[in-house]
Amino acid sequence: MGLPNNSWVALDNSSYQICDTYPGLLFVPEIADRTTLLGSANFRSRRRLPVLTWIHPNGKAVLCRSSQPLSGLTSKSVDDQLMLRCIRCASGDGPLLYVVDTRPPLNALTNRAQGKGYEDVNVYKDIILRFLQIPNIHAVRGSLEKLLKVYQDPKVSLKDLNSAVDKSSWLRYLRLIVEAAYFIASRMEPEAGGYSFLVHCSDGWDRTAQVCSLAQLMIDPYYRTFNGFQALIEKDWLYFGHKFTDRCGLVDSVDPREVSPIFVQFLDCTHHLLELLPEAFEFNSRMLLELHDHSRSGLYGTFIGCSERERMQLGLSQKTYSSWAYFAENRHLFINPLYKPPVAFAQARKTTNRPHVTALLPAFVTSPHLFGPWADLFLRREWRIPSVSQRTVEVVDDLKTQTKALSAYSCLLRKRVLELSKLLGKSQAEIRDLLSLNGNREEAPYMDDDDDYAVVNDSDSSQSTFKTPVSDSLTMEGISKDLSVVNTRDVNLVAGAMSTCPGCSVLLASQTPYAHCVRCGQLVCSSCLSPTDANPTGVMLPFCKTCQRQTTAVKQNNL
Repeated sequence: MGLPNNSWVALDNSSYQICDTYPGLLFVPEIADRTTLLGSANFRSRRRLPVLTWIHPNGKAVLCRSSQPLSGLTSKSVDDQLMLRCIRCASGDGPLLYVVDTRPPLNALTNRAQGKGYEDVNVYKDIILRFLQIPNIHAVRGSLEKLLKVYQDPKVSLKDLNSAVDKSSWLRYLRLIVEAAYFIASRMEPEAGGYSFLVHCSDGWDRTAQVCSLAQLMIDPYYRTFNGFQALIEKDWLYFGHKFTDRCGLVDSVDPREVSPIFVQFLDCTHHLLELLPEAFEFNSRMLLELHDHSRSGLYGTFIGCSERERMQLGLSQKTYSSWAYFAENRHLFINPLYKPPVAFAQARKTTNRPHVTALLPAFVTSPHLFGPWADLFLRREWRIPSVSQRTVEVVDDLKTQTKALSAYSCLLRKRVLELSKLLGKSQAEIRDLLSLNGNREEAPYMDDDDDYAVVNDSDSSQSTFKTPVSDSLTMEGISKDLSVVNTRDVNLVAGAMSTCPGCSVLLASQTPYAHCVRCGQLVCSSCLSPTDANPTGVMLPFCKTCQRQTTAVKQNNL
């Protein structure tokens, strides 16, 4: 995001002396002195002062987060008022600062009687206060309990099921979060006023995390990429102190009243966007399911602890494995083949790995009638109910992979034609005509002026090319070995009801992801697939473990 800059500077919190639930590095307005910062921290619940979490590429509109002020019925803080004024001034001569309280007004008013509360527009000048009506952790916990209860009832009718899902209010709560996030994301664009926002709830680690992260997901296409989504969760959930141990009930000592599916709500909202706009996301819904499991299983240390400080004290980075290492190793399982990045983002990506541009999602994502239950999560154990959307994505991904394999083998065959033509004494012009389907040499873009290479476009990306060296001498034995890895059998795109993996015998009709082996053509589960470039084309292609061993052996023999 180009930080630090002239308006926003880094604030050292490495010893967690300012706030023990914030990360070690914070970004605050450059014009705010240390007295103002500490005074604001003292006036905010849990000392969670307003800090930056996202800045618009134009450097003006910003998204900040904090906890509620300790205003009570009469308390005031000049430093906190000045802090909000500094945030507004850091954005230039922009409009008023939006202060978004994600709580219902009644809840915020009740907190004033307890010495907490919200920003009074009569005290805080140049702000617009807006409440968003998102319920607290107790209402969310009760909502999920009602939803799961009806899903687990084997005797419930379809009519009663729909009625019970509606009464649980789970979908209504999701809509409130999505609407709140879109309200923020849309108004940060210059065309809608270029407003800056300060978002908070009670302590700033539940509803604040949901709304801030979802707003960034809607406006910033980087966070809709595979790596960007991980960065978003790291930043707005892990570093900013969402209480994963408490909210997920990872240990027996956790108070049951502290358990609440806040992160599950965020994943469900993300799934809602992914279902409506699959081409906008580089990752698929299977990644969301894995994140749900990782956050609640304790298998990896990434989601253990309630803050960065607590994770450091526990030494989790040395004692446990990281979820992100798992996702990196199995990246091919979580990539969405339908992904099509925005034009501006794709162009910026050519020059940097982390381009900072905006591409706001369309407004229809907030339409009430488009919200539905996440069947892949709540009905995942019902293997008899097929996951149509996920299977469709997997089939498309498999087709793209097989097309890529065919393009690679086509290039291999063209290389052999080139070598045969040279042996027969053909000229370059005659060779180009032979390799062109219609005899027009201009339509043979795969030919390079260099005699040592034949080039073909990679069907998986318009930005890359695939080159196969043709310096090896041509022999009948070499041709036979190369073509032995080409699958010529008929294949089925979708597994049958009782089809099993030939490697481990798992039922493929369940939620298990699967794909075709490019050599034998069999449908194989993801655990038995081994992507490798140990094939004549040199392209990374999926092989079953049996074919992978055979292909590797052939390549070693050739060496």
